[in-house]
Amino acid sequence: MKAFLLSLFLVACAACALGAETPAAADRPEKFDQFLMLSQPYITNISAYNPIFFLFGADLADSKFQISLKYRLFEPDEGHHHWLDGVNFGYTQTSFWDLRDRSLPFKDTSYKPELFYHTVNLASRHAGWADGFFLKGGFRHESNGRGGPESRSTNMAYVRAYFMFFNPEKGYGLRISPVLRTYIANDDNTNADLPDYRGYFGLHLKAGWAEGLILATDMRWAARGGSYTFDATFPVRTSYMRVYFHAEYASVLAESLISYKERTRALRLGFSFVR
Repeated sequence: MKAFLLSLFLVACAACALGAETPAAADRPEKFDQFLMLSQPYITNISAYNPIFFLFGADLADSKFQISLKYRLFEPDEGHHHWLDGVNFGYTQTSFWDLRDRSLPFKDTSYKPELFYHTVNLASRHAGWADGFFLKGGFRHESNGRGGPESRSTNMAYVRAYFMFFNPEKGYGLRISPVLRTYIANDDNTNADLPDYRGYFGLHLKAGWAEGLILATDMRWAARGGSYTFDATFPVRTSYMRVYFHAEYASVLAESLISYKERTRALRLGFSFVR
């Protein structure tokens, strides 16, 4: 009881101290998130990373959603060590959801933390051949978080290039992004041959209008066959919402880790928040 009364006394004292310097009503934050940011100045280092979406499968058993964020780890000193700005921690989670089953089970989820480095625009030093040229290299762990015979995990080191072309007057552009990857300490007990289904080389293409339709395709080649997805997104604007309508067709090997030897063929429709 004494400890409880002492806690109340300390809280009251703190409230009085803060109240002595309470700002005018016009200066007080109106939203809860604004108060949160007062004690979290580094929150501006967090930003979107890969696409964030929720897609319903034409067969509801093939539904999936994804969230993805990155955090800039270092704050370079003014005028020094600008290269540190490219060091990031990323996290992507992709869940495959069976909405057809009465219990709505998750068939599998891939957890993908990674550490990567992203260069500044290298095309600024060689103007004329592209509007943007970036290099990215990193290390990513991927696991489905399960144990026993259903456990799947792998590690991947990769290098990716981005070639950007954009017409600011007409608002459309093109992005070409090849990637080379290698597997490190792949789980030889449960998915020893995963590289045969995922492959070592991939190519991502994205084209369209910044304020309109964007088409994208992701392709990769492996010993067991090729994989590809086609995505189309279009902004949907209402008085209360800003999202993208998202349509996807996939013909992919190893889309999920649990059934990496199977080819997924799925048509999905839904919404993206980041495309």
